[in-house]
Amino acid sequence: MRVSEIKHLFAMTLILLFASAIGGMGLNADVIWADELSSVAHMGAFNPPHSPQQVLQSIREHAPDHVPLFYLLGAGWSRLVGWTPLALRYLSLLVGVAMLAWFYKYTRYAVDKRTALVAAFLLANNAFALFYFHELRGYTLLLLLVVLHSCLYWRFIQQARHSWLLWMLFTASTAAMLYSHVLGLIVLASLGISNLLVERNSRKTVAVLIGWAFGFSLFLPYLSTMLSDALTWGETKRATSATLLGEPLVALLANGLGVLLIPLAINLAYQLRCRYHRFVWRQLLLSTILGAILVLISWTFDLIAANRMRYFLVLWIPAIILIAYSLTALTRSDGVIALIAVIWAVAGIHFAQSGLIQEYATVGKRTWQYPPLHNYVQFLHGKVRSNDFLVGFTESLSLNENRSNYDWGISDYYFDALLGIDGLFLHTNLKRYRLEEDVRSILEARPLILLAHDQSNAPLNYAGTLAVVQDVFVPCDLLVDEPTLLIRRYAHAIMGCNHEAAPIEYDNGIRVVDRALRLDSDAERIEALIWWDVPGEAMLDEYNISLQIISSEGKNVRQTDRHLYNNVVPWSVVDLSTENLPADDYALVLILYRRDSGSKVVGVDQSTDEFGSILPLLGFTKRLEDSN
Repeated sequence: MRVSEIKHLFAMTLILLFASAIGGMGLNADVIWADELSSVAHMGAFNPPHSPQQVLQSIREHAPDHVPLFYLLGAGWSRLVGWTPLALRYLSLLVGVAMLAWFYKYTRYAVDKRTALVAAFLLANNAFALFYFHELRGYTLLLLLVVLHSCLYWRFIQQARHSWLLWMLFTASTAAMLYSHVLGLIVLASLGISNLLVERNSRKTVAVLIGWAFGFSLFLPYLSTMLSDALTWGETKRATSATLLGEPLVALLANGLGVLLIPLAINLAYQLRCRYHRFVWRQLLLSTILGAILVLISWTFDLIAANRMRYFLVLWIPAIILIAYSLTALTRSDGVIALIAVIWAVAGIHFAQSGLIQEYATVGKRTWQYPPLHNYVQFLHGKVRSNDFLVGFTESLSLNENRSNYDWGISDYYFDALLGIDGLFLHTNLKRYRLEEDVRSILEARPLILLAHDQSNAPLNYAGTLAVVQDVFVPCDLLVDEPTLLIRRYAHAIMGCNHEAAPIEYDNGIRVVDRALRLDSDAERIEALIWWDVPGEAMLDEYNISLQIISSEGKNVRQTDRHLYNNVVPWSVVDLSTENLPADDYALVLILYRRDSGSKVVGVDQSTDEFGSILPLLGFTKRLEDSN
């Protein structure tokens, strides 16, 4: 291997390592946002493992204008690495790094290795492109497949003879690009138009069109499903004029230094006038057609706004090649290239830190108001019980909101999918007159909670929340005690801090999530906390419960009955007096029965494996001296 090849290999290795490091820094830096949430849901985070059929069904039901390849890969990837944001986002990072490597290979084959190295450096230091290296979305996959397909296309039209392997790879890459994102259709259309304009009299055009036709035919089964939602794109009106899109497009492409593109564009025009380069001309034509189609579609369907510039990412491939060629076409340009490379990289760092990337990428503007939920997952791992309910604080209640057309929100992902518990967040500025009502409604739904807050910056309403909680519950173990996060478990006094869950499953689907009992011999009473889960609202009117004290002879000596909807669901405390009971051995039993017929429902006590329609909850003895 020659010295120059070693230098290029070393330089390219540094570029890939840099992109990996910068992209990796963001893997767990922020809370996932709405679009990423839809990704993990399609992949099956809320009901794993997700089969390919279930992935397809989820997309068809919730996002029929999407295509499935990224979600199918993500579902398989999750089986290997789990469901944490860091692990899942790593897929986008790996695909992004692979895209850079192929981008270098593609540009080197079509132009030269010097231009390829400069192009790879520019793309690896483009803040907007790097942003998607840690986004749990399919844009790096789309760019990889666009580069792969473009490389195969260029080899296809350059070679005099084609092997069957090349033709099959070209066809497969066509289908894969279409299945990676709806933008694959636009890229394919742009390539087709540019091919017909330049290669219309070439015999290779027929072979290319056949390859595209076969690849497109593999996509046809999904096309009708994808297009079924296309007409709804225009429901939300957005400003999409070329003028409004032009400014952010230039800023994102040039790392905020749009003025830098002016001399580069002038030099590119000069170089192409002085020396014809077939591939570079084709990239200029392709980028023009691609940009025109994107703007036309935006104008027609109101698809793209200044905060949805990710749809223009496919332009980065030909545009970066044009910029790199403009630099390397200059004679004795090493100093100029080095200077612009430094300016480009520094500008990229500054642009990434400015926060404008998130605005252009449609990342929720309120995500900065979210607490660091990955810390909750990290610190609570292995410490929670399935019945825990976490109550935290946030500056944006959108954490609790369900995604449109879905039954889950961002907090559900972190709590349910990653920790196996439930939870919600109170607004940090919740007014006092609402605070007690909201907190008490939480306590009425759960007899066991985890109260979390940032102890270095306690919310204004934390003290009020704590007072309401401690009025009903007792403090238990401190689960997390970090400078920025404190989480303590609180339980109802009857349940206590060392309570072990004791669920009961009934044949009709009704469930006792948990129960706790306390016998007060001095007060001669039994307190029974019963926590119910009823799957259907109609069942609340169909069933009653009965708590009975049964003597050793099987005689019912005390009883209290209630409708399920009568202050029992989801939990309540029932008092039964043991006063004046004769000396004997007694059992407290639970019965669930139909209100209309009185027929009892069979249940299974999960803590004892005992089953039947009359399930004992507590045994106690009444002594003779207690009866007097």
